[in-house]
Amino acid sequence: MRVLHASLLAGSMIVILLLATAAPVRSQPPQPSQPAAGEAAPPAAETPQPLLETNPAIRAALELPRQEPRDYVRATLWLIDLGRPELAKPILDDLMKRQVRDEQRAAIVAEFGSADLLRLARSAELAPEGAKFADACLAAAHTAATKPQRIAALVKQLADPSTEVRIAARHDLAAAGQAGVTATLETMAHESDPTRRATLADAAELMHPLVDGPLLAMLATNDSALRSEVGTLLEKLAVPQARPFLSNGANGSTAAHALAQAIARYQHGTPPFPVDADGRVELWKWDDATMKLSSARVLANDAQLIWIARLATELARLQPDDFVAARTALVLRLEAAGLTADPSAPPSTPNLAKAEPRLLNEALAEALAKGYSHAARSLLTAMGEQHRADVFSTVDGKPSPLVRALDSPSRRVRFAALEAILALNPASPYPGSSRVAESLEWFARANGERQAVVAMPTNSAATNLAGELAAHHFATHASNRGRDAVDTARSLSDLEAIFIDMNTIVPDIRQTLFELRTSPATGDVPIALLAADGRLQEAKKLATEHSRVLAISRPHSPAALASIVERLAALAPRDQVPDNERIDQAEQARKWIAMLRGGERPFYTFREREHMPLTPAASNHLSTETSPSP
Repeated sequence: MRVLHASLLAGSMIVILLLATAAPVRSQPPQPSQPAAGEAAPPAAETPQPLLETNPAIRAALELPRQEPRDYVRATLWLIDLGRPELAKPILDDLMKRQVRDEQRAAIVAEFGSADLLRLARSAELAPEGAKFADACLAAAHTAATKPQRIAALVKQLADPSTEVRIAARHDLAAAGQAGVTATLETMAHESDPTRRATLADAAELMHPLVDGPLLAMLATNDSALRSEVGTLLEKLAVPQARPFLSNGANGSTAAHALAQAIARYQHGTPPFPVDADGRVELWKWDDATMKLSSARVLANDAQLIWIARLATELARLQPDDFVAARTALVLRLEAAGLTADPSAPPSTPNLAKAEPRLLNEALAEALAKGYSHAARSLLTAMGEQHRADVFSTVDGKPSPLVRALDSPSRRVRFAALEAILALNPASPYPGSSRVAESLEWFARANGERQAVVAMPTNSAATNLAGELAAHHFATHASNRGRDAVDTARSLSDLEAIFIDMNTIVPDIRQTLFELRTSPATGDVPIALLAADGRLQEAKKLATEHSRVLAISRPHSPAALASIVERLAALAPRDQVPDNERIDQAEQARKWIAMLRGGERPFYTFREREHMPLTPAASNHLSTETSPSP
């Protein structure tokens, strides 16, 4: 019956389209006769008479009986096909007033197809109702197609005795998209019967390329049989990212070489995965314990590092005696785990409870050198939990990686270093111990307010800009010299932005930027480099020498300043610490200070007197000197 109905419908449409080939004829209202000589002309009509549509195909579409929502859609699509979508506007308006159930919307997609619904959505004459209705129908169809009960039934049909049923189930699962992929692969992982597992693998093969990412994730399984099945599928599908893993069938050195080559290729900028319009990549993860797949959309750079970590972990597995490979894999694995976790959550320390101090020290040094803040925090936490004071020991007498972490541009890394040092609580001085008191005082001064530093060539310009920033809820510290701006910025523990003019002197702008970027307290704080007319290109060139520096013209209006503030916020590090966390850190730092002052650790010397409040430095450092202005 469905075939007969479709044939009759197609035949009716052909007849209507054939009738439409005749040129449309529109009946015209009668033309007034010309007045005779000497007679007065009749008055002009106030409104034109409506044109009557006589094209038989268009009239057939307009007169099509409309009872169900599908009838309205059919009439609308016919008018779009006939080049008269504007005539469908009243029909669509009537449809939008009706109560249309989700199952009716899904049935419309099944009958007319997603391509026709997309044509409806893209019709300018029917906007915005056309797009709204089409989107609702497509969403309903997707929901219906991906219902867990339906997916489970289709997966079960893959083992049906009927060939026709199995083929139909395969195609329906592929059409269900990612939900069908996930259900098929998870069922395959649970299946112990080789024949049924092979049937599921055949179905998964039809789902290329949606199946590629989940299969790559499943390569991490410890189930040798499942790994073999997954590897075979990836080879059949010729998924390029899988090649370094699948070369393990050769000898160990060949496999290690392939992995090392892939790591080097990706580290030099080759993206491992296609990037979407938002600059993100969907990465999949396999959990052996639950035998479940999950995914997350991450930034392209993060995806690259996470994938390199996968390769490095496999390389370390093949070379168990290579200490450097194991250390690098550990650092990358910890950083990758942090990239997809809540930055405010405590760092995880998987398998680090019994790690040797040498491994922790060298891994922390590598993490600090490469700016891997997530890995550094995890390693610092592990050091504090182990309670082994020998992590302070160094052969050359220089500060250990644990103490050097106090100079990280990441606020959370610096605080994690203090937590580890105070947990270990060494009884005697060690290289760099003087930095602990200084860092504690810096953290203790936080009060959660948004702070900014401004440096302009003149006193008036600096105070004016500071006043304008008050509208953006900044407590601003103004200066007309680079030296004062640097010193003030370093002392502020709630600093969120720096505004510095190209014409600021003492020192010159290049030295000022260098000092701001190399100080732990200001290393990650976004900087607006303000340029006078004629110096913007010079400012842009200078900005490329540092991270998080925005070169821009001096703001001459509230709107321009608002734009700068917004752009600086976008430059902030992703793990920027919110005000409530800064307040918590300050409270903990004050407790540590009180403990150290009352304990037996005299080598920690605090510059603040015990009765003095730990408050930020003075708000203004305005010299009588002024910088030259163009």
